[in-house]
Amino acid sequence: MTSRVRLPVLILLCTIAIAGRAQRLPPGAIPEHYEIHLAPDFATDTFAGRVSIRVRLTDPTRTITLNAAEIEFHETSITAGGSTQPARVSLDQEKETATLTVPTPLPAGPATIAIRYTGLLNDKLRGFYLSRANNRKYAVTQLEATDARRAFPSFDEPALKATFAISATIDAGDTAISNGRVLSDTPGPVAGKHTLTFAPTKRMSTYLVAMLVGNWECIRGTSDGIPIRICGTPDRKGELSFALEATEFALRYFNRYFSIKYPFEKLDIIAVPDFAAGAMENTAAIVFREESLLVGSDGGSTEHRKQVSQYLAHEIAHQWFGDLVTMQWWDDIWLNEGFATWLERRPLEEWKPEWNASLDEVRDTQYAMNIDAMRATRPIRTPVETSEDINQVFDAIAYQKTAAVIRMVEGYVGRARYRAGINAYVKKFAYGNATGEGFWTTLAAVTRTPIDRVLKSYVTQSSVPLVSIDTRCAGGATQLSLSQRPISSAIPASTTWDIPVCYKRARDGKPGQAACTLLSGPATSVKLDGCSSWVFANVEGRGYYRSSYGTDGLRALGEALRANQLTPTEQTSLLEDVWALVRLNEESIAAFLSLTGDLSGSSLSPAILSATEHINFIAERLLDDRLRAAFERWVQRTLGPVLATLGWEPTAQESADRQRIRSAVVYTLGYAGGDAAVLAEARRRVDRYLAGAAAIHPSLAGTMLHLAAINGNAALYDRYLAGMNGPGSQADQIRFRSSLAYFADPVLRKRTLEFATSAGVRSQDAPYIIAAQMARPWAAASTWDYVKSNWATLQTSLGVFQGLPAVVGSTQHFCDPASRNDVERFLAEHPIRGTERAAQQALETIDRCIATKNEQSHNLEEFLRN
Repeated sequence: MTSRVRLPVLILLCTIAIAGRAQRLPPGAIPEHYEIHLAPDFATDTFAGRVSIRVRLTDPTRTITLNAAEIEFHETSITAGGSTQPARVSLDQEKETATLTVPTPLPAGPATIAIRYTGLLNDKLRGFYLSRANNRKYAVTQLEATDARRAFPSFDEPALKATFAISATIDAGDTAISNGRVLSDTPGPVAGKHTLTFAPTKRMSTYLVAMLVGNWECIRGTSDGIPIRICGTPDRKGELSFALEATEFALRYFNRYFSIKYPFEKLDIIAVPDFAAGAMENTAAIVFREESLLVGSDGGSTEHRKQVSQYLAHEIAHQWFGDLVTMQWWDDIWLNEGFATWLERRPLEEWKPEWNASLDEVRDTQYAMNIDAMRATRPIRTPVETSEDINQVFDAIAYQKTAAVIRMVEGYVGRARYRAGINAYVKKFAYGNATGEGFWTTLAAVTRTPIDRVLKSYVTQSSVPLVSIDTRCAGGATQLSLSQRPISSAIPASTTWDIPVCYKRARDGKPGQAACTLLSGPATSVKLDGCSSWVFANVEGRGYYRSSYGTDGLRALGEALRANQLTPTEQTSLLEDVWALVRLNEESIAAFLSLTGDLSGSSLSPAILSATEHINFIAERLLDDRLRAAFERWVQRTLGPVLATLGWEPTAQESADRQRIRSAVVYTLGYAGGDAAVLAEARRRVDRYLAGAAAIHPSLAGTMLHLAAINGNAALYDRYLAGMNGPGSQADQIRFRSSLAYFADPVLRKRTLEFATSAGVRSQDAPYIIAAQMARPWAAASTWDYVKSNWATLQTSLGVFQGLPAVVGSTQHFCDPASRNDVERFLAEHPIRGTERAAQQALETIDRCIATKNEQSHNLEEFLRN
C-alpha cells in the first residue's frame, strides 16, 4: 500500500500498547479455497453475498471461528464427512469474529463452510464501500489491513492464504474488475443485471482480494506478454496515458530484476474517486486514489509525473513483496512496505535518470530519521494484535526507515550480491509467508556477510545512531576514529547497532575512493595512508545514522562543499545532519546557515531543497518580530542571486533539478523572505493565468498559486474555488485546493475550514485541507479552535485510519507553551483510540520546537548581526 506518509504528521502513526483484546483466530481450521459472490445494490446501498470456504480441520470439532464485521448472516452450514449440518452463529463484535457451531462434531480433514449474508456499502472507505463521482455511485473494496471481514466472512489473517474464485452480479450498464481475468459475462439472473465470473487466483491473503463495480473505462497495453489495463471513471480516461507508459516500463524492469517473472495473468490498475490511502496492491488489480495516478494531457509537472511513476513502481513491486511473498503477521509489515519503498525508484533510475531519484531517497531517509529520533518512536518490528495496533504500523518506520536500512545494507554488500540474496528469498517463500528472521538469514547465507547482524540490530531496536567522526593526521597517516551512541536520550546510552559506515576523503585535493567499515561496538578506528584534509562518513547519504564531525571537521567539509567535492546527495545528507543537531541543540543554527550560504554561493545544487525547507521552518516557528526583518534580508541576499541565475522561466531542455530548485527558491524568497517583488510577480502571473492570458509552467504553478494567495482577497479566493471545481486536470484542481490554506485573511480562513467539513469535499481530502491550514503560522490558532469546536463532527466524518490522525498530528506546528498545553489538555479529555501516537509525537515536536527556539535565538541573532 502506498501511504501518504510525507503529509503533515499524517502517518507518523506508530504503535503503543493500546487497550484491546487480541484478535487472532483460534487454530484448528486452515482455509484452502474461497468461492465468493457479491451483488451490490446501489438503490439501497447494500450488497448480498455468498461465500463457500473449503478448509482443512486439524482436529475433530463442533466449532469453527472466522472473522466477520458489519455483515448479517442468513444461512450457514458446514459440510464434512459426507454430511451437511446447519450452523448456529455467535458474533463477537469486539473481536470481529463469528463462531459457527454444529450439533454433531466435525471430523478432522476436509470441510466446506457455506454462508449467505448481506452487508452495507459503507461510506468509511473500508471494506466494501461506496465511492461517488459524476452523479453516480461506485462499489470499491479496500481490505488492508483487517477489513476483508467487512466484505465476506473469512479467515482474515495474512498467513491463512488460499485461492479465490470470485463472481459478481451487477447492473447491466456497469462492469466489474477483480483479481482474475474475466472468464464469462452472462445476462441475469434477473432483468437489468449481468453476472461476471473471474478466473481463480493463486494462493494469496484475504486483504488482497479486490472488487470494483462501476462504469469504468480503460486503456490497454502490454509488457512482456502481460496484458495491462489502466482504468478510471469516464471523465478521467484522457488522464490515464502516462500511467500506462510508466506501468509498462516498471513491469519490464521488475521482470528482469526478479528470477521469478510477474506471477499473475494480467495487471489492472484503477483510479478511484474516493480512496483512503495513496494506492493498494491488490493482487493483479491495483487501486489508486485519482490524484496519485492521473496526469493531465499537458503532461503535468515533472514532480507529479515522478510521483505517479514512483507510486506505480511501489505497487507493482508489491506483487512480489507482499502478494507473492507475504509477511507472516502484521508485526513484520516492513517486509511488504519497506521493500516496496526501497524498489519504488529503482525503475526510474533506468527510465528517467534525469529525475535524480537518489536525491529523493536520501530525503526520505532524513524524514524517517527525524521521526525515529523522537522519544515516541518504535522499532521496525513492533508487536501488534488489535486492528487499532495494526493500522498504526503503516508509518514512516515501516516505509521510509526500512527502505533506508535496506539501501544501506545493499550499498555495503554491493547491488549484485544483494540482488542474488533477494531472489533467493523470493524463491524460497513464494506463495507463502515469511518473517524477518527468514529474510535476514537467507540474505546472510547468500551474500556471505554479517548483514543478519546489521538487519537485526536495526529491525529490533528503535531510534537512530549518532556516529561521531574524528580525524587526525600523524606520521603521514590519517587516524579515523568512529564512535556511536543513540541520538535519543530515551534510549539507553549503552545501546549499539551494527553500522556499515562508508566514507570517502580528500587525497591530493581531490575526493578519493570510498571504503566501508563495520562499526559493531561503541567505537572503532581505521588507519588510512596519507593525510586527508577532510573525511565524509556517509557516502551518497546511504547510511541510516546521523554524523557529527566537530567544529574543525565541519569547517573542512564546508570547504569541500564550496569546492563541489561532495555529490548532491552527500551535500543533502551533510546539511540534514547539521540541522538535526541544531534541533537537538548540539550544534549552532549559525553552522547550518553558514553551510547554506556556502551551498547557494557555489553551485545550483539540488541540496538547496533541504536548505530552503529549513529556512521556511525558521521563518515559521523560530523568529520573533525583532529578528524578522534581518532574517528576511539574509534570505533575499542568499537566494536572490540563485533566482537571478536561474531566471523565472524554465527553458525547453532544462533539467528537472533546475526546475525543482527554481520552485523552491521562489517559494522561500516569497514565503520566508517576504520578498515584495517576488510576491508581486507571483500575483501578476496568477492573475494572467486565471484570465486565460498566459500559462504558468507546471513546475511553478503550485508555488505561484500559494504565494499569490498570501495577500489574496475574497475575489481571488472565489476564483481558486472555481478552479478547484473546474474542468482542469486532477493535478490542476489539487493545486487550487492546496492553495486555500495560504489565504491569510481571517474571514477566508474560516471559509476554508467550513468548506473542508462540508458535503462538497470528499472525506479523504478534508483532513489534508485542515492540516495544511494548521501548518500556516497565521492560521494555526484559529484552525485549532475550529477543530476543538467541531470535534464530535470530525470524529464521525473522518475516522481513525488516516483522517483524525492527520488532524491530531497537524498540531505539531505550534511552538509555544500555551498552545502546547492546550493541545495536551484537549486530547487527554477527548481520547480517540488509534491516534495516541500521533498525539505523542505532535506534543514532542512542539516541545522540541520550543527548546530550539529558546536555545538558538541568541545564536540566530548573533549570526544575523554578523
